Amino acid sequence: MPRSLPRKVGLLSCVLLIAAYAPGGAAQFGKLKKAAEQKAVGSAANAATEAATGGSCVPLDRPPIQVDAVPLTAAQMAKVNAGLDAEIAAAPGAKQEAERQQKQAEQDQKAYEKAQTDYEKRNQAYDACTAKVTEQANAKSDTLNKKSEAAGENVLGGVTQEQIEEQGKKAQAAAQRVSEGKGTAEDRQTLADFQAMMAKVQSGSAQAMAASQESQALNAETTKRIETECGKKPEAPVAPASTGVAADVISSAGAKAAGVDATTWRQWREDMIALAMSNTVVKPGKVSQADADAMNQSIKETGKKICDLKKAGVPI
Repeated sequence: MPRSLPRKVGLLSCVLLIAAYAPGGAAQFGKLKKAAEQKAVGSAANAATEAATGGSCVPLDRPPIQVDAVPLTAAQMAKVNAGLDAEIAAAPGAKQEAERQQKQAEQDQKAYEKAQTDYEKRNQAYDACTAKVTEQANAKSDTLNKKSEAAGENVLGGVTQEQIEEQGKKAQAAAQRVSEGKGTAEDRQTLADFQAMMAKVQSGSAQAMAASQESQALNAETTKRIETECGKKPEAPVAPASTGVAADVISSAGAKAAGVDATTWRQWREDMIALAMSNTVVKPGKVSQADADAMNQSIKETGKKICDLKKAGVPI
């Protein structure tokens, strides 16, 4: 549940949602805002309120605000009230549970710090070992890199792509004439020159491929040596999760009872308490009469639970 924001900020967020759904939104927003921003009355007034409202903690100066839509369904409201009951029930033991979690967290932290120290030692040894193996492979690697670069520059056998294309066109024309029985000695020489050119290209490509394969082989060999001589790279330990305070333990119980995640629970809880504190009444129309009745009953129940939450010391 949110603890850092003032209560009236949470109430206003819900008020905005209610006003957006209601007809005559501007007028109702004014009423709801006024209701949500008024300060809580003193203990004597709260006691009078309980007597006058059948146990509800909604202050007497909250006149009913009628709307035809709210941000929660009847089913969701029922889940919120179940969650609030769970929070009230969890409150007495929450402090003890938080203390238990804190002690466990302290033990987990000590174990983590020990594991981290061990990891740092093992990782330093691993880094030193891999540096030694890599350094030994560097000289050979430099030679292979130079060889690979030279082969890459000579991949076309010392000729350009333009020369290959130009000679290829001449060879194609010469081959056509030879196939028609019209070939000359010059045509045959053109074909021979083209074949010689392509042989150089193939040789250059083969050299580049061989140089690349040698580099890949060296990398694989170095990796294998590292695994053999240095072992696997150590894995850093995972830091323990932070523990919650008593309020988090209570909120977790509420979310579990409502059957939703923590984020959804906080939002539903805030919306529902805002509806109760602003004394909202849902009119049938956009919702059925049955749903409206169920919603209004849930809102009244929440108003009563607010008293129990305060008595149990649960943050509203």
